[in-house]
Amino acid sequence: MTTAKTHLNKAESTPTIHLVVGSHPSAEQDDRPTVYRLQVEVDRAIKERCTSNDHGARALRSQILTDLWFMNDASLVAGPAIAVGTATTNAAVAHFALRLPQAMVVDGGFEILLDRTGGDHRVCLRGIDGKSTANAVDVFVEKFLAEWIESAADSLRS
Repeated sequence: MTTAKTHLNKAESTPTIHLVVGSHPSAEQDDRPTVYRLQVEVDRAIKERCTSNDHGARALRSQILTDLWFMNDASLVAGPAIAVGTATTNAAVAHFALRLPQAMVVDGGFEILLDRTGGDHRVCLRGIDGKSTANAVDVFVEKFLAEWIESAADSLRS
């Protein structure tokens, strides 16, 4: 019989990719639906990785967190994560924007910040508003997600 405690322990032991949304009212309105859509794509990429890996890829999961929870736990900030939003509505976006290299910039629109060498497994998808942030997510999913999931999963192997 599976108890709630058993389920919680299993979830805590599964390597996790955190998807970080701002706790600001604008972020809740504009960015949370985008993060839910991103989570679907991340979970799809994780599933594809597991089914295409001949030697059994280690399970991963995604979890959505607000920036308040995320930024107040150093172990979360150091792990694989994708922060979504604007620097004024998501503290994790502001934090990552100062630390990650640009992978793509659309002037007057959005930035995708990530370390393509695999040394840092955090991503910042920063727009100037909710629509441009959603565009950043779309481009990230199309151009970078599969490669990034593979690299992030490798970093979580212990």
